[in-house]
Amino acid sequence: YYFLFADLSAEERRRGVVLVVLFIGCALFFSGFEQAGSSLNLFAERYTDRAIGWLHTEIPTGWFQSLNSIFIVLCAPFFAWMWIALARRHLNPSAPAKFALGLILMGSGFLVMAAAASIVAHGSKVLPYWLLMTYLLHTFGELCLSPVGLSYYTKLDPKRFVGQMMGMWFLATSLGNLVAGLIAGEFDANNMPAMPGQYMHIVYITVGAGILLLIISRPVK
Repeated sequence: YYFLFADLSAEERRRGVVLVVLFIGCALFFSGFEQAGSSLNLFAERYTDRAIGWLHTEIPTGWFQSLNSIFIVLCAPFFAWMWIALARRHLNPSAPAKFALGLILMGSGFLVMAAAASIVAHGSKVLPYWLLMTYLLHTFGELCLSPVGLSYYTKLDPKRFVGQMMGMWFLATSLGNLVAGLIAGEFDANNMPAMPGQYMHIVYITVGAGILLLIISRPVK
């Protein structure tokens, strides 16, 4: 409807194409990012050495779910400062380039998980640092993508469609969550040798999409 019947100008139609590109990038990002509550949480529970010897206790699995929030609070001011500082020097990356960086960072987090899963596949549990690094990279990716997407979805669409397009942004997030659930359903906790390859599939798709988006970021801009 937006492209065919909304009586758009040529410029509005071009901006709509950009919104479609960002929609796809958002859905791909959250299809990996939302593994946090499923396959990554399973990995934390079964394959991570959570023992704290000197306290004679272990880290509750659910605590790993708070890492993203902690990293957001700690790192968001730095990212805000960085974008402003780069803009002053006329070096601020475009929205598609930031989306590409977000996808590559998120995929890099799963590269860490693939390495950790390889260690587990050989019969050893891994320390929590692997998950900590994964969640840190995912948070960096989210800070590159999520606030930028929210901002550009209000800037690029015609004012008469702001509400609907914000709904489309959250629809992209919802679609990403749906795909994340389908991906997590393929993980078998009893088939550990397959897990490194499954994580690498996420790496190939998200990093590949990020590189492609980086290549086309100039014309998209």
